Amino acid sequence: MDLAKLPWLIAVLALAGCAANNSTTLSSAQRAEIAHIDESLKLVADHHFDQAEAVIQPVIHAKHFGRLPSAEQYRALQTAARLAFTLKQPKLEYESRVRLLALPEATSDDRVSRVNAAYRLQDTAQIVIGLTDLAQKSPELLEKMNDRFLLAVLRDAQKLPHGSTLALLQALYATHWKMQWDQEPSGLWQQFVLLLLEQNRLTEAIDVSSHFTNEYGIISLRTDRRFDAIPAANRPSFDVEAALKRNLEHYESAAERAPKSLTPKAVVINLLIEQQHYGAALAAADGVVAEIRMRGDPKQWYDDFDQQYAWVLDSRSRALVRLGRWDEGLDQLAAASRVLDKHGGNVGQVINLGQLYCDLGKPKEALGSLVRLGTDMSDYGRMQETYVRLDAAVQLGDTEQTEKWLAFLKEHRVDAPRTYGDALLMSGDVESAAKWLIEQLEDLDLRSAALLGVQNYAVPPRTPRQAELDRRWRDLIARPDVQAKIAKVGRVESYKIEAPGQ
Repeated sequence: MDLAKLPWLIAVLALAGCAANNSTTLSSAQRAEIAHIDESLKLVADHHFDQAEAVIQPVIHAKHFGRLPSAEQYRALQTAARLAFTLKQPKLEYESRVRLLALPEATSDDRVSRVNAAYRLQDTAQIVIGLTDLAQKSPELLEKMNDRFLLAVLRDAQKLPHGSTLALLQALYATHWKMQWDQEPSGLWQQFVLLLLEQNRLTEAIDVSSHFTNEYGIISLRTDRRFDAIPAANRPSFDVEAALKRNLEHYESAAERAPKSLTPKAVVINLLIEQQHYGAALAAADGVVAEIRMRGDPKQWYDDFDQQYAWVLDSRSRALVRLGRWDEGLDQLAAASRVLDKHGGNVGQVINLGQLYCDLGKPKEALGSLVRLGTDMSDYGRMQETYVRLDAAVQLGDTEQTEKWLAFLKEHRVDAPRTYGDALLMSGDVESAAKWLIEQLEDLDLRSAALLGVQNYAVPPRTPRQAELDRRWRDLIARPDVQAKIAKVGRVESYKIEAPGQ
């Protein structure tokens, strides 16, 4: 057993002296149980972890465990939870951590540990419950939580029964939670407003809607008829261009205030691309790359180098491609795909490179690039990889692979609804694509994203293959059955920005 992996050992041993045992008021049975707790801790001290667990588990599951002093219950459950963590038994760990939170000795750190245990258990519903409890009772700890983790949890929670995130969203809003760089989580507030409107909590919905700052969130407000319940006088500004201007200025200012962070610089580049200011985006990207090269050791200088450098190069590639410099863009993306993160992998750029090869009509090169992909990726990432493999199979005329990957995308369609729809169009199944789009428009949780996708956006330069797939998408939206469903639940407008995710 590697002791370096046991940072909890000293803390557990310290528990041995934390309980105030009054032997004159304890029954003989209780004293025997406490002796077992002490025995387990001694076994921990001697690094006999399996034996320690064998002793502690019967104690915490004993019929009269709840009659022990709460301090002793806490000590036993804390020991059991930490042993389960060490022995990689997430279910046992989670059960112990939930039970100890009911005791008066429970701390805010215990609430964090419960969330971490639910994550190791890969139980999204329990993660949501744990985060809700944390936000309600220890909101100060939210500032230390990774934004991406929380957003990923809420994204995964879309697979849960409708409304499962209401309590968590309400708790986050009550704490005035914001993402890094002091940005409102417009996407989350959008979900929250819709849930509030369903419960006729209009006053609260109006208040939350005033915190929409993201341009695509504002587009959702304009295009989803469910938001029409908010009186026009109480709605936030619907000016998408004004929102973009504010966001660009915000991140430009943030970049100046935080010279050791690449994140705001990367956001600026992406916002410029979004508004089709391609020359300015390339100039901004070139400036960041030049700045990085000036640093003797950029990993030491930038706080987020491992997380953002590959994405800076990815954005530079997109700017080059938008300017019609396809070969340069491909070379830049290939270089970006070889930049490893702190975990020694690179999923995003490898998949993007494969997609660009497909867009350029080079399916064999696309499949070759995916060889470098590992197995550690999100459900959404797996869907994007599979889409590239499907694209390559269709171009190569490989019927067997086409059917294989299309079946995978169908089975996991809730992980990336738009990706599955695009796959159906790519494979020529227009009827199924129309049915799937209508199904999304009817789904309360998928509707806003579906409406966001059918708007008229500024079109960037396209390869012949991209242009053909775009044509199929426009033809799909123009179908009478799709148009009728869109008109029933929303509306279509035109915007001078690129579509989300382009």
